[in-house]
Amino acid sequence: MTLTAPPTTPPSPAPEALIPEARRRARRRVARRAALLLALVLVAGAALLTALAASGTSGESGARSTGAVAASAPRVTTCTGRAVVEPSTLTLSCADANSALTATRWSAWDATSARGVTTFAVNLCTPNCASSPLRYFRGASVVLDRPVATPRGERFSRAVVTYHTGTAAHRVIQLLTTGGRA
Repeated sequence: MTLTAPPTTPPSPAPEALIPEARRRARRRVARRAALLLALVLVAGAALLTALAASGTSGESGARSTGAVAASAPRVTTCTGRAVVEPSTLTLSCADANSALTATRWSAWDATSARGVTTFAVNLCTPNCASSPLRYFRGASVVLDRPVATPRGERFSRAVVTYHTGTAAHRVIQLLTTGGRA
């Protein structure tokens, strides 16, 4: 009869050896959660931009006429090329939808300019434009001006928006699409 030693189990790693592995797992969990959060923010942002674009550029929805606007008064061109008067919502930067007017109430619309009060939606690009959500500034003033002649009539070519953060006033000047010059 031969005696054999019982099988030995490998010794458990010391607690200090487990710490680096635990840290790696924690970093992976945080990275997965961050990626999921970023994906959710991007999807929500895309949905919001789609809604803003649709409300500012689809048909006559969002555009009204008080009857006070002369038939020959300049229009503003939406991102889809429609000419509208007094739109309540208007995307200003058609290429990236990083700025828009929402809930706009127009006080004047004549041959030289249009004036109103709006909620200004703008991407402040902090920390970068891709991951920054739009910020909304209520009570901003908007002026559309510099009408230009196009084959389809006069179109405003510039928007000037003034909004406030605390006591500081900020001014944004955005060139508008006009649908071509005459």
